[in-house]
Amino acid sequence: MKKLSVIIFTFILSLTCIKSINALAGYTREDDILVRTGPGTGYQYVDELPGNYVLDLVDSTLYNVGDSSCSVGWYKINFKGSVRYICGIYVSIGTPPSNTPSYNTDTYDARIYGTSIQVRSGATSSSTLKTYLMPGADIVITGKKVSGSGCSDGWYPITYYKKETGYVCSTYVRTKSEITASNPEYEKVLKDKGFPDSYIPYLVKLHEMHPAWEFTPINTNLSWNNVVSGESTKNYLNSLYVNSTTKSIYTKYLSNESGWYVATDAVNAFYLDPRNFLTEKFVFMFEKLNYDYGTDSKKEYSKDYTTAKKYYSDLKKIFAGTYLDDDKYIDTFIKAGFTYNVSPDHLASRAIQEGMGRTTNESITGTFNKKYKSYSLVGYYNYYNIHAYYSDGYDPTTNGLAYACGANCGGSNTYLRPWNTREKAIVGGAYWIADGYIDVGQHTLYFQKFNTSPLYDNGKSSYTHQYQTNVQAPVTEGVSVFEAYRDNKQLDQRIEFDIPIYKNMPDVVSLPKIANTVNTLKDIKINGTSLYNFDTDVLEYTTYVSKETTKVKIEVTKSDSLSTVEGDGEVTLSSDTTTRQIIVTAENGSKRTYKITIKRVTDNITIDEIIANLSTKQTNGIMYNISPDTSSSSLINTILKFASNATVTITNKDGKTLGANETLKTNQTLTITVPSGESRSYKLAVTGDTNEDGKVDIVDLLRVQKHILKTTTLTDATNKAADTNFDGKVDIVDLLRVQKYILKVVKF
Repeated sequence: MKKLSVIIFTFILSLTCIKSINALAGYTREDDILVRTGPGTGYQYVDELPGNYVLDLVDSTLYNVGDSSCSVGWYKINFKGSVRYICGIYVSIGTPPSNTPSYNTDTYDARIYGTSIQVRSGATSSSTLKTYLMPGADIVITGKKVSGSGCSDGWYPITYYKKETGYVCSTYVRTKSEITASNPEYEKVLKDKGFPDSYIPYLVKLHEMHPAWEFTPINTNLSWNNVVSGESTKNYLNSLYVNSTTKSIYTKYLSNESGWYVATDAVNAFYLDPRNFLTEKFVFMFEKLNYDYGTDSKKEYSKDYTTAKKYYSDLKKIFAGTYLDDDKYIDTFIKAGFTYNVSPDHLASRAIQEGMGRTTNESITGTFNKKYKSYSLVGYYNYYNIHAYYSDGYDPTTNGLAYACGANCGGSNTYLRPWNTREKAIVGGAYWIADGYIDVGQHTLYFQKFNTSPLYDNGKSSYTHQYQTNVQAPVTEGVSVFEAYRDNKQLDQRIEFDIPIYKNMPDVVSLPKIANTVNTLKDIKINGTSLYNFDTDVLEYTTYVSKETTKVKIEVTKSDSLSTVEGDGEVTLSSDTTTRQIIVTAENGSKRTYKITIKRVTDNITIDEIIANLSTKQTNGIMYNISPDTSSSSLINTILKFASNATVTITNKDGKTLGANETLKTNQTLTITVPSGESRSYKLAVTGDTNEDGKVDIVDLLRVQKHILKTTTLTDATNKAADTNFDGKVDIVDLLRVQKYILKVVKF
């Protein structure tokens, strides 16, 4: 006995030395899937994942099966350096499918022409604020302009978000006819340059307004769908535009940054499409951002030069009302642009966009008192928020100033670092922007946000090295530049615009339709009987009917009345196995497919005949030879395959009926009743599961050991579960087999 104890101890010790099991690949099947610290909704959630997100599964085990919030159990995953859990309902094993990205190709009559435009309940600026609309949001003008305070041009009554109504200042609305024009002569010029037909009406209108402007097509040689897919999950949307109506349409999940959401592919597609921004106010996202030297000599800088004077006037407008409206700052920005071939307008707009016009912004006060590691960040400045993002447990301001600190904080002194004066931060930051973006082909606001530039030569692929995460950044920064040109009466000078072209673009891309996204069913009935343990999120079912059945009627109950269903109704059974797909299409066009396999079987069968067809074994009212991880539905459907009219239930020790796909556990009860009235019950013995939790682990190994050592005694179903080789006794062979199962050497 002592020798046996030593052997068993050695087995157990070897288990404690097991390294992590090879992980499996998986992916999320839907959007907005929560990652939690433990297997249940009572545990804290740490992130929210989009559909087709690739998962690193620790193994195929489902934990906490039967949990009321996730009946099938929870997968354990490796996530951002920690072990986390995700509900198994929303996970598929394998690699995600390569799907065409979804976006809205509906045309429009009118759109919002501005940023953060308010919708009011009445035709005055004092009326109740209903929401903010994004630049380019589609609206329907429902009547004539109405005079009212707060908008000298008058207010339009509109509908938006499908059926919502309100008023918006007409200054910030443009109809499609107002932003397009026709001119055969100039259309030929544009076509000869290489612009597609769908770009031309907008460019003709801009040429009509500003003949000195020059437009150059930049052929990216990228396919449109690949571009939208490439930008997936890489862009954020401000929570200003996210509410109960738009959340599921505009956003995938909450980002790590407060107040921001990850934008859906449909939102990305809209802001990626250059045609949506070929208007006077928005086109400046395509302006070339190099310094306009004119006839000046680049060897020497002076504010008296013609182009420098132009920039001086621009920056006075851009900085108006801020502490930067001062000649010493304006001169520094212009000198920085001159030195490194970057437009000072761009540098100024970037600084204002990043909030540097506020004297309280911690990135430029020089008094930031948080530390980076052990380094003090007092006395450093970062005017363009370079390297300001969440990383290594530090907030954006800390990381940005740590970069500005350079070698003094463990970094390097490139780009004139350390930026320990305001001038060095402005000039050194311009050097960084030029070296990292302008000089490598990302020479427009658009290409800095969406890196699809064919000129990009920094050794990285497209969709990387993108300056901002805000999907609207090119729009808002471009508007700032437009306003500077407009206020200085410089819109009619020669300005160059480089506009990207993509292959296989749809005719129109609009912001996603506001429509219901629900594409699920509440119930599926076959000939009036609901599918056994139907679950909205389970997509495949097998059901059985008698051998003589030639037709069945499929009835469904929709989760949302606005969705549509294909595949229900009468189905002719032309063979013993018929598969039917039920496709549910949500109002917004998203689809979900349920697959029903209908099998015809002989139903005048006895319980003994059913049992004889099963792979399980039976003795003294115990059903054994049941593999771990077998689901309730699997066993029940196997029985129904042989007796479609039988009633089959499985209950736990408390008498509660198991739900769909719950994992079987030792000492649960299976009851079979056939139409003749015959009924029989069995206690279940899951091979290796001696503690009745549905798993086989080191606890079961210890229980087998104690039984062999006669410290405790396993009885009835638990004893049968411990007899893993079915030889009628529990001994060292069974102990070895349990150990090998845990080590994944053998299977039960």
